Amino acid sequence: MPKAVSWIENNFFIPETRNDVHLHGRIGLQPYQRDALNEALTPGEDGRFKYSIVIWSDIKKSAKSTIAAAVNLYRANFTEFGEFYVIANDLKQADSRVAHYIRRAVELNPAMRRKFKQQGYRITSPSGSYIEAIPIDPSGEAGTNADMITVSELWGAHEEDKGKMWAEMTLSPTKYGHSFRWIESYAGFMEESDLLYSLYELGVKEGELLWPDRLYDVTEGQPTQLELYVNKSAGMLCLWNTQPRCPWQTKEYYASEEKILPPGQFLRLHRNQWVSNTETFVPMEWWYACRRKPEEWPEINFSRHPVVVALDAATSNDNFGIWAGCRHPNRPDEILTIFAQKWVPEKGSGKIDFQGTDEKPGPEKVLRKLIKDYNIVQVCYDPFQLHDMAMRMKQEGIAWLRAFSQGQDRLLSDSQFRDLIRDRRFWHRGEPDLTEHVQNANAKLDDQDSKVRIVKRVEKMKIDLAVAASMGSYILLYLNL
Repeated sequence: MPKAVSWIENNFFIPETRNDVHLHGRIGLQPYQRDALNEALTPGEDGRFKYSIVIWSDIKKSAKSTIAAAVNLYRANFTEFGEFYVIANDLKQADSRVAHYIRRAVELNPAMRRKFKQQGYRITSPSGSYIEAIPIDPSGEAGTNADMITVSELWGAHEEDKGKMWAEMTLSPTKYGHSFRWIESYAGFMEESDLLYSLYELGVKEGELLWPDRLYDVTEGQPTQLELYVNKSAGMLCLWNTQPRCPWQTKEYYASEEKILPPGQFLRLHRNQWVSNTETFVPMEWWYACRRKPEEWPEINFSRHPVVVALDAATSNDNFGIWAGCRHPNRPDEILTIFAQKWVPEKGSGKIDFQGTDEKPGPEKVLRKLIKDYNIVQVCYDPFQLHDMAMRMKQEGIAWLRAFSQGQDRLLSDSQFRDLIRDRRFWHRGEPDLTEHVQNANAKLDDQDSKVRIVKRVEKMKIDLAVAASMGSYILLYLNL
């Protein structure tokens, strides 16, 4: 069997280097990747692998999934009748990451394309081995007799089935020293990613730095030690790289990403650091920068200019928030706050009087007045809490009332709302209720796509107006009013 790194660099093809005069479509590994792979895949004097678990954790866009694919293809090519499994949080993810790169490499390599067979989620090599993409399914007991088990993005494995699946992936004693588990992932959330964090503790905190005297280049600053750890008692090699070391990871790229991503997500994805899944929704400096002086506000004919109203409330023991806004008449990608008010529950009953009195009108009375006084094109609301009131008003036909989904739509609207504030495209006058609720808001980071959701910093802090402003702003931009 040829050495792994040499075989991979000569036989594993990627589309990104097809026009490279030196690589001609082949993968080009970085020095730290070559050395770490040699350590992981070079057998000892007894012919056995030194490690039964390899953690390959690197910052985003460091080719960690591609490298996992290359290791699978290398081993499957030289193992007779072996079993290789690529596992992720669901079948789509398992097949679209590591397994996809395996199939692509086979298609791009003419010699492999003739010899490897692909059917469904399985790729069969000339040696009789197969590589198969499978979802997390503890009942499947995928690791029964595997030669290699690759787990992709383990940071997302925080559900019970995923913990069970890990337990079922025990390597067969008959293949001890000739099989291993390969985990490729960046860091997760401290509150959720228990399984990956336990491996991080085992590999990094309880392990020893393998090459303390070696320095490897980084794209920002001076060369540094490579965070490659060994825990001999656990049979584990753990790469936990936190520095950009690839030539395409430029300062300009990270400057752009840092502007786009919430701070915690930037650290997790691009510095491979463990973070909390919640952080302050926006720095208050951003919010105060959005306050406009009276002379800056445009003149608007509200009998004609489209306005959206958004409602967020609970049935008891919580605030009711109404926000109304419109687009700037001359800069339509900017949102103007027209009205923002909260109502708090009455002492004793814990409920809000929706009607109120003439001296102290309740939220429903105020909403009806807004509909009367402004060109309200839509009233969006949280359907879970305000269904009954919305149904009554719908039957009257006084406005277009639309339930706003609190699932994916909220992720999109909350993320967009944060961007609007960051870019000073959300106007307000410093309304105290709205400012209070924005200040009370944390951002819960979404697992999959770097979106955020507005959540309470603590239970007693209310955020209804922040949520209402988020929903209303989203509708205004979505409807292109």
